Amino acid sequence: MVAAIPAAGASISCTNAMVSIKDIATRARVSLGTVDRVLHNRGRVSEETRVRVQKIISDLGYRPNIYARNLSLGKEFRFGVLMPKLSQDNNYWSVPAKGIDRAGRELQPHKVRVQYFHFDRYSERSFEGSFRRALKEKLDGMLIAPVLTHAAERLIPTVPHDVPYVFFDSTVPTAKCLSFIGQDPYQSGLLAAHLMENLIRQEGSVAIIKVVPDDFHINERIRGFQSGLNGISRVRARLYEADSHGGESAFRRASAEILRDNKDLQGIFVTNAWTHPFARHLKSEPGRENILIIGYDLVGKNLKYLESGSIDLLISQRPAMQGYEGMYCLYEHVVLRENVEEKIMVPIDILTKDNLKYYQD
Repeated sequence: MVAAIPAAGASISCTNAMVSIKDIATRARVSLGTVDRVLHNRGRVSEETRVRVQKIISDLGYRPNIYARNLSLGKEFRFGVLMPKLSQDNNYWSVPAKGIDRAGRELQPHKVRVQYFHFDRYSERSFEGSFRRALKEKLDGMLIAPVLTHAAERLIPTVPHDVPYVFFDSTVPTAKCLSFIGQDPYQSGLLAAHLMENLIRQEGSVAIIKVVPDDFHINERIRGFQSGLNGISRVRARLYEADSHGGESAFRRASAEILRDNKDLQGIFVTNAWTHPFARHLKSEPGRENILIIGYDLVGKNLKYLESGSIDLLISQRPAMQGYEGMYCLYEHVVLRENVEEKIMVPIDILTKDNLKYYQD
């Protein structure tokens, strides 16, 4: 299991500077929830961990935020989560939901309650319906995955000014969110291009697969990838689209088009979790077994094809960590009334079949 980087949490003060529970958790190499259990003397924590955390708290000169503690005892806080249905995109959305649920369990003693508002990833109408239902609930804060960019751009300005919202997975650049938690999409695309350039065996073409409906992050990944290959004469990149709403037949048609157009195809870059159908179709063709395939996200079928070698590399964006961090970001701002980071960038992890076992939780 990859330990999530602890999220921002309760503010504490010391002699020389203000620090946070996140600072304690980072120094102790434990989760924010573990620090919270030590602070409030509840839950299961090993004695060794308890002693280590208490020493760090002492070294930093911890004094509890009494106002925030009393506030949390007197009111229930309701945070809404607006995200796609968990089964969509190869069950990808069930992964950030695990992080959200974990944070929700840890924050229950602070009277934090989590309410989901799911929408169809492929329907702006569904997004709008779930969005408006969430606003009617008079929530204390919202955690939003704005993956339908155009609908989000239109609706986000209608969020009441007293309802802070945090973006995860993707963002809307024009929106005034409290914080964004996710990966730098341009840099991940740039990294994928450099990996492709270094690993392809000879001169030839590379296919970039834009899976639609797209969002800001997918387009930024493409921009980063194209930038990374710009000026490299031995690699010719071409952009293709595949509508994920069309299912298997859409992926099959896109794969056939790529093979027809690129007799010298050396690699493909898939811009989201729909990497496995292209691995299945492209590498099953005689003489195409050595095509290099780079994609995103450790969902079940991608895992299978990575293990078998049909997918060469996957880029992970730690979705469980994003969900976990997002809930704690709202908790710190709303319950503890502390400032939070405007951006929390997650690492760009490169997964192969050789290091896969360290990421399989």
